[in-house]
Amino acid sequence: MKIWELHSMQVNGAIRSTPDGHADVAGLVLSEKAYLLAVRDFRPVELVSLVRERGPVAVARTLIEYYSEPEAIQANAGRGLVAATIATPDPLILRNDEVPRVEAAGRRL
Repeated sequence: MKIWELHSMQVNGAIRSTPDGHADVAGLVLSEKAYLLAVRDFRPVELVSLVRERGPVAVARTLIEYYSEPEAIQANAGRGLVAATIATPDPLILRNDEVPRVEAAGRRL
């Protein structure tokens, strides 16, 4: 069982696993590593609320910007979040070490 499946119980099923094994947080899809990074600073209930209020694309941008700040990068041993380059209806967020360094630089939604 993935950790977000346990968190899902707190948010009435708003977090679920995708067929690819990612976390779908009310329409915002995060890889497992990205999810684990995000929940260090944002509680699952808070993430779901943000996505419902602002939409998945806006929250994806917010998370990418938040984890691009020097303080966040230092606190997370150089780890940040980037947008995946695949064409899906929902944004997919990855941790920066999950993509080749050349692709990760400057990735924006």
